Amino acid sequence: MSVLGFIARRYLKSRGRSGSMQVIQQVSMIGICVGAMALVVVLSAFNGLEDLVRSFYDRFDPDIKIEAVKGKHFEVSDQQFETLCLLQGVDTVAQVLEEKVFLRYGDRESVAMIKGVDAAFPSVTGVKESIRIGTYAFGQEGLLLGMGLAYKLGVYLNEARSSIQVFVPKEGIPRPGQWQDAYRTRRLGPKAVFSIQPDFDDVYALTSLEFCRELLQLPASVSALEVKVAQGASMDAVKERIMELMGPQFRVRDRDEQQATVFKVLQSEGLMTYLILSLTLAIACFTILGAITISLVEKRRDLFTLWSIGMPRSSIRRLFFRRGMQITLIGGVSGMVLGVAVVALQHRYGLLKLGSGYAVDAYPVRISAEDMLLITCTLLVLGGLSSLLAVSRLKIGVVRTS
Repeated sequence: MSVLGFIARRYLKSRGRSGSMQVIQQVSMIGICVGAMALVVVLSAFNGLEDLVRSFYDRFDPDIKIEAVKGKHFEVSDQQFETLCLLQGVDTVAQVLEEKVFLRYGDRESVAMIKGVDAAFPSVTGVKESIRIGTYAFGQEGLLLGMGLAYKLGVYLNEARSSIQVFVPKEGIPRPGQWQDAYRTRRLGPKAVFSIQPDFDDVYALTSLEFCRELLQLPASVSALEVKVAQGASMDAVKERIMELMGPQFRVRDRDEQQATVFKVLQSEGLMTYLILSLTLAIACFTILGAITISLVEKRRDLFTLWSIGMPRSSIRRLFFRRGMQITLIGGVSGMVLGVAVVALQHRYGLLKLGSGYAVDAYPVRISAEDMLLITCTLLVLGGLSSLLAVSRLKIGVVRTS
């Protein structure tokens, strides 16, 4: 251990003549400890919330979605589709066709999004595991309704006595007096109900791809190709290969890009919370100023002795800078350890409950290595600035003593 480190450690443990130095020092450590613990807990809570939201969208959104840059529908040749299926890193490809429609069941009506899917669709998404009532064979006729949409229409599978009418507008503007011919209409029976989250439950009705093509009179078109990435394959690498294959006329998006707005909002909220808690931590770190200032007053004789025997003022500054960093690290590491312990207890035992009606019983949490590194850097920067500002007063103290 160096001389400066040894002296800084002795000063850290010494109580001083009045005891005020030790009190202020302990207050600084406690404040930094609480601030660091709050950062760990809150950032872990945001990570858990992001994971929970992502799990909802992952059940309906594919790993990668391919859409046309212009227009709602496009045609894909058999050769291009087979090449896509055989692309390295691609596990399964599903063809889907979406369109906004008008549904009527008895005396109830609702606007919905009908989505025609093929038999590969359940392998690409987790919708099959989200079916709550009834059974549905993907790729065959019949309607798989979102729970919210089924409630709007008053569909109860055990009591369903009639089929659902599906209306889609024809192209062009109808002539006056011929509004009854402005829509194409078909009937489908409700087969099952799924539940993921309201963004999908209140809007979507799934049926076969062939039914949608016949309804929309688009015999070979799709609105998107949905891709499941093979296990262990790099999402970014597969995305790059698909972009090279499909060309610039297609838009290729991964999961986060499909719900970019949602995740940007979550990230913005997390950033604002981090900045607010960092400001609180900065206030706690600046109490180091008081601790070092009191120490300069109580240790003025020792400082004069060290200066008299030849220790340069720069070394004395480093001595008290080390002391400030020791206070920061002791408080910060203690707070991070306590924060990790709180998060671990929440993850294992679910101490903070959300109550009934939520998707999970306890608040989700997840510790991220990136967040721990960010908190460590924040502590070092704030503690370093506070210590530098404190030792800048050292020159005046030495001159007065001399």
